[in-house]
Amino acid sequence: MQERHYTIVGLRHHAWQGEGLAQRLREAEGKRVVLMREEMNEWNHEATAAYVDTEMVGYVADGQCRESSAYCDMADAQLLEGRVTGADAEHHQLTVAVAVSGTLPDRQDETAVYEQWEHNYNTAPLMGYTTDEQRLLLLRRDLLHMLHKGEPLDATMQRNLEVYSQLMAWDISREATDDRRHIIGLMVGSSDARLSQWGHQLEVDVTTLGSPEARQLLADYIFRQLPLSDAFQQMVLRHSHTDAAVLESQLRSFPHRLFDEYRLSATDFVSKLYYRRVPARPLRYFLSGLLLLEHLRHGTPEADRLSRHEQQAVADALEYVGRISHCVVPDRQGDVERLWQRLTTDYAERIADVQRMRQSTFNRRFVCRLVGTLLQLGIYRQDVTQTEYTRLLEGSSRSNLRKEVNQGVDDDATRQYIRQLLRQLNG
Repeated sequence: MQERHYTIVGLRHHAWQGEGLAQRLREAEGKRVVLMREEMNEWNHEATAAYVDTEMVGYVADGQCRESSAYCDMADAQLLEGRVTGADAEHHQLTVAVAVSGTLPDRQDETAVYEQWEHNYNTAPLMGYTTDEQRLLLLRRDLLHMLHKGEPLDATMQRNLEVYSQLMAWDISREATDDRRHIIGLMVGSSDARLSQWGHQLEVDVTTLGSPEARQLLADYIFRQLPLSDAFQQMVLRHSHTDAAVLESQLRSFPHRLFDEYRLSATDFVSKLYYRRVPARPLRYFLSGLLLLEHLRHGTPEADRLSRHEQQAVADALEYVGRISHCVVPDRQGDVERLWQRLTTDYAERIADVQRMRQSTFNRRFVCRLVGTLLQLGIYRQDVTQTEYTRLLEGSSRSNLRKEVNQGVDDDATRQYIRQLLRQLNG
């Protein structure tokens, strides 16, 4: 019999959540804890739940659940019993010690199944790294290098850590996950008090990578931002003649039926990728193939479903801008419909946010600003006045939305996105 120590995270989201959490943490040390593998967990098949006083309080941290779940499988009644040995009220974590016995069986490394798929992937599109992805990779390696040397937290490391904290969720490969854990371990164990404190905070931040909000952000990045990048455009040029049916067949053969997960839900799909710990190279091939397949079909991912409210707002906004379809410049007539379909889908949340605007199912002000931006970019005829555009859209030239058409979108990020989208449509 031996003792193993595990960190329990996620306490803010389970039985102890709410205002009483701080008191529970103060009283936790010394209490009996039971660990049980959660076999039906849809996100992580190795998830290990922690129970205190028969209440499910959290989970063994991601970096330890592979081991804890294996010990659970070997134990009597498939339960591990122990005690809470420490409570971190600042970071909402518990440290527990449980008794285990036996030797863990050798688990087959799943790398082989991905390597086999990659080897058989004959028409393999591979998208290069974007500038931010290259920067993230450099930051990971540079931070590990500096931390291994035992360097203190100086201005350079602080700047690198700040950027790394912002970008780290974009890479969910096995290597990136392992590096995150290594970086955090080195930081927490540092003799520099500030660096150690930052490491504890980063450890908390990492536990949120599987949250619905984080999954949605990552899905948006993969399926909406990456297709607008220069790296994607270069890949499309190299593989523009790829047979879509052949490509789909190869993607369907990717291990663990992850292609089917992708077709069902974009956010659930990225969560499965994260918990499956897919190696970086086959993961890059797989995502590149998915994005190329969507491009070849001139569609958006089926997984990106809008709420009923957003669908209604998008439909009404498309009908609204259809009133000025005859004002499109001749050489843009062929793609303006696709342009609006993409814009209204990508900005559905803003279009559906009517806030204080009454008697409307969509945000007319924002849509009119999009019209104004497209007018400035030469999509609509500039010999038609803003007053006339407002009259056509609103049925009256006295509407106060004329200034929105005149001004256009006022944030640079949206304007840059529209320019990139236009370049993409130009082919």
